[in-house]
Amino acid sequence: MRRLAQFIKWTFWLVIITGVFSASALGIFLYELSKTLPQNLEDELHKRNDVLPTVLYDREGKQIEELFIQRRIVVPYEQFPPYLVQALIASEDSRFFSHLGIDPLRIPKAFIANLQAGRIVQGASTLTQQTARLFLLSREKQIVRKLREMLLAFRMEMQFSKQEILSLYLNKVYLGNAEGIEAASQGYFGKHAIELDLAESALLVGILPAPSRYAPHVNPEFALHRRNIVLRRMRQEGFISEQELQKTIETPISLIRIHDATTEATSYYVEHVRRYLIKKYGSKVLYQGGLKVYLAMDLNYQTYAHEALRKGILELTKRQGFHGEQKEDDSDNSSFSDTSTLENTVKIDSLFLGNIVGGIVNEVSEKKVSVILGESSGILEWNNIKTWKNGDILKDEKPIRISKPSEIFSTGDEVQVRLVDYDSTNNFFRLQLYQEPLVNGALLAMDPKTGEVFSMTGGYRYGESEFNRAIQALRQPGSSFKPIVYSAALDAGYTLSSALIDSPRAYATGAKTAGDAEIWTPKNYGDKIMGKVSLRTALVKSLNLSTIGLCEELTPKQVILYSRRFGITADMMENLTTCLGSLSTTLQEMISAYGVFANKGRLVKPLYVLRVEDQAGNILEYNEPEYKQVTSEETAFLLSNVLQDVVQRGTGRRARALGRPSAGKTGTTNESVDAWYIGYIPQLLTGVYVGFDKPRRMGKSETGSKAAAPIWINFMKNAVANLPTEQFRQPPGITTVKIHKSGRRAISCDKDEEINEEHYKSGTEPVLDLSHFTRCVQAVTEKTKKEESEPEL
Repeated sequence: MRRLAQFIKWTFWLVIITGVFSASALGIFLYELSKTLPQNLEDELHKRNDVLPTVLYDREGKQIEELFIQRRIVVPYEQFPPYLVQALIASEDSRFFSHLGIDPLRIPKAFIANLQAGRIVQGASTLTQQTARLFLLSREKQIVRKLREMLLAFRMEMQFSKQEILSLYLNKVYLGNAEGIEAASQGYFGKHAIELDLAESALLVGILPAPSRYAPHVNPEFALHRRNIVLRRMRQEGFISEQELQKTIETPISLIRIHDATTEATSYYVEHVRRYLIKKYGSKVLYQGGLKVYLAMDLNYQTYAHEALRKGILELTKRQGFHGEQKEDDSDNSSFSDTSTLENTVKIDSLFLGNIVGGIVNEVSEKKVSVILGESSGILEWNNIKTWKNGDILKDEKPIRISKPSEIFSTGDEVQVRLVDYDSTNNFFRLQLYQEPLVNGALLAMDPKTGEVFSMTGGYRYGESEFNRAIQALRQPGSSFKPIVYSAALDAGYTLSSALIDSPRAYATGAKTAGDAEIWTPKNYGDKIMGKVSLRTALVKSLNLSTIGLCEELTPKQVILYSRRFGITADMMENLTTCLGSLSTTLQEMISAYGVFANKGRLVKPLYVLRVEDQAGNILEYNEPEYKQVTSEETAFLLSNVLQDVVQRGTGRRARALGRPSAGKTGTTNESVDAWYIGYIPQLLTGVYVGFDKPRRMGKSETGSKAAAPIWINFMKNAVANLPTEQFRQPPGITTVKIHKSGRRAISCDKDEEINEEHYKSGTEPVLDLSHFTRCVQAVTEKTKKEESEPEL
């Protein structure tokens, strides 16, 4: 008995000593562990909470886009509705307002679950612990990490109020499509967090454990189940009544279907700026530094540009003709969109209006085509179908008109349509025929005086092709290059009345075919020959033959050197084809070159970013126009004057529809592979390019005037609506005189229809030809004598 007592005594003291040593060791361990944690939680959390996206603004301060790795919008605690906080407390931590960061009652429950699983599968983390983990720790389930989490949670409870902890959590928690409740609320429901109702609050809280798995867009059944679990927990905690519970459980999930037209319109511009910013500031600063970037973009202009380009490309697609069922192999460029047919289980309603969907032809009649659209149906009416051509049948190299729907449709065909109108009573859509364009293009508009790029769109659809055709596509400008050639002539001593010969020409290429020397025989558009013409007429009529003659006199080498002054960096061959625009360059370079004519002979660099500020408002970058005088103001004026004439009586006549003075030039390459129009008014310079990404014919007569100019006109009409009408100002160094159509100075004997006004650099205007003047005086004298000698009747 005595031995038993001694054993118990020694065992007791052993347990005490072991406990003391264990507690001391644990205390020392926790103390050392605490030293590895952030000492100033407020500063550390403030720093982590300051991870903000870069925000892009247009020139008027309108927000365009946010650049981030994960979208996050921080709002104060007061912006979270009571239902949301109650749902979170009921679901995640019902004793949140009573514990000190650690909930001892939750630990046994988690211990049993982990013991049964044989591994750590469940934690006892409170909301405070979860907040510490969100900002300061990883999600890895390890003992040391768990201890660090507990220590941090206790510290947070000592330093922050419960509302501050909830605010940190709700602004940081990941919800699948965003970080934080505010961003998720906008993403799922299209509203601010403060506007969330009970059902929406419960849904967001319900998806917290597994945002990807429970995402309502992807798995609505799982999301609904999780929402209802949260609602029942709220009822158990007394946050809602039984009536509220039953009513809300019966409420279906209602999500917005996001179609951000602004993002679609600005994508090419934003991506160009993003690449610039990431190169200059690095990805960490760009995506987390909260930069404020003010662009040269005018958001209204950008929208006009996007809409004009899409409309023009769709009109061109109609002229190219409908080709029936489009297969992916038919795609000629990277912008092809494989819009799959809607499955029969998909239900679409008025939320889809304006969108393009796939359907199956159900019935074809003389006046309409019935199309199955999942659980719905729609009608293609003849008035819409007849606006298309039949692309499978050509006549004179052009698609023929469609005479009836059955020519292009058969029952069972897959077809793409745009949803135009919806009859909810009969579940019926009115449709427009759609075919994904294979042709593509670009539009860029800038202030010719400053280079500030008001709008730039690099293709039909950014989502299908990020390739920026305004900046990256190297294409032949064709005749739109000619103004640079004629500017070189003016700087070489030619005048606008200098005579050029427009006549047939033939040149040996140096190559041989079947033993015979190859001969290049350039032609004018339409094979017309005009003989002797003035330099002005040659450019206004875009005559190839007279341009080649001029190029021979100037030499291709000098033209190439001259074009370098205008910012053209393309590789160019020293042959005559260069003067006809056979080089490959970008739309941006060509617009910059035309800016010389619109800006008094000064080359200005395109400017996309006006200034950059850090999140404190400090200016990191402030950009101003960069000018370089590359030709005289007089030369620039003379070219602008001729390009105005191109609009009035040349290849740019369509641009007269703008209803105000403008200058411009078309460009069309051989076989209508590329089509251009670049034009300007004193306040705005705009260029358009259209063509296939893999060069091939767009169709007969698809010239710059027909394929590109209408896009320019559509954009410019909207862009200039609120701009005053300005005239092109004549500089002091220009002299205007009347000349005869032959190029000599006009005299009084000349007929009015043979006289025109012409502009010259002062000192280069033609002098009076005394021989013509003398003959004129003699003729007038003889006529007077004859009249005086005749008797009066």
